[in-house]
Amino acid sequence: MDSNLSRVTIAGPKLSRQTKNLFYRTLIILALSILLTACESMGFYRQAIIGQGRLLLARESVDQLLISPDTSPLLRQRLELVQSILTFARGAGLEVGNAYSSYVVTGQRFVIWNVFAAPQLELRLRKSCFPVAGCVSYRGFFDEQDARSYAARLKQEGLDVYIGGVLAYSTLGWFDDPLLDTFIFMDEGKLAALLFHELAHRMVYVKGDTRFNESFATTLEQALLHDWLILRGDSQRFEKYLSSERRSRSVLRLIGLTRKDLKDIYGSEKDDTSKLELKTLLISQLVEDYKEHVRQWTEGNEFSYWMRGEINNAKLETIADYNQWVPAMQTFLRSRGLKKFSLEMMRLAGLPFSDRQVILASMPISIAIDNK
Repeated sequence: MDSNLSRVTIAGPKLSRQTKNLFYRTLIILALSILLTACESMGFYRQAIIGQGRLLLARESVDQLLISPDTSPLLRQRLELVQSILTFARGAGLEVGNAYSSYVVTGQRFVIWNVFAAPQLELRLRKSCFPVAGCVSYRGFFDEQDARSYAARLKQEGLDVYIGGVLAYSTLGWFDDPLLDTFIFMDEGKLAALLFHELAHRMVYVKGDTRFNESFATTLEQALLHDWLILRGDSQRFEKYLSSERRSRSVLRLIGLTRKDLKDIYGSEKDDTSKLELKTLLISQLVEDYKEHVRQWTEGNEFSYWMRGEINNAKLETIADYNQWVPAMQTFLRSRGLKKFSLEMMRLAGLPFSDRQVILASMPISIAIDNK
């Protein structure tokens, strides 16, 4: 183990005082984390320092890019679009601050690779705990090979493992998150949804409760996207979005049924060999059910990428993390309005985990919403 942190250097342009302060803040937070962590995690924190530092140093001001004659017409159009999305987000009560006021060219497909792991006979994601984010059900790497090496070690422990590429992430207001080339050129509706989702994390975030955090962000994202598209008079894009959501929900129901059947098997008195055999059969059936489902669609291919490759407990649980409480939250939001919904979610965020779970589980779910 090499503990000489002075060897970590990041080349870059001369920094403003504000950028230096942000960069040093990153180093201090993560360096303290290293000092308090076992040697095994030194490499993880080091790559986090380097990865976050590179993003900070590579930022270009959006204001400067908008007036620069060297900015391509497509990038300029996208930057202007983001400004309108952020203006709408502020009006909706989201804490935008200086987020997305800069732009970074990463030259990559994804900015981070998240590694998820779960026991082979249990629907429970392994958690990783950090000073800032608390305990989360994944571990993120800026380098894909680092993620795959970590995943390989987890597989050797006998765990189910899933690696997912991430287009954007939130630093929860600790830093001014930049726009990235990994997502800025995506479909306009998807871009708005992504920004609403990440900004929602700055509004409500509970350390150690990934499902609450992601369900809240997903619910708010969808509600704000609806309002934003209606305001723009883009009814055609909104109808397309609704159709996609209906297809996604139908697939989520299939996945939910598979998770329920797996949970019953894992909790049964059967021996482990029998459980593993039944697990394989159920997952194979899920894939076949999905193929039959898609044949009934006239458009769209929602979840086609997710269905490719190995499906295991870790992969299944990532779906639960982002969607478990969404139906209940959507019902509450549609019946009470955005302001009361946000206040209620803030109240729930301040409760102990067990109390919050009980309240969320008791919330009614609109049949109309669930069956769309």
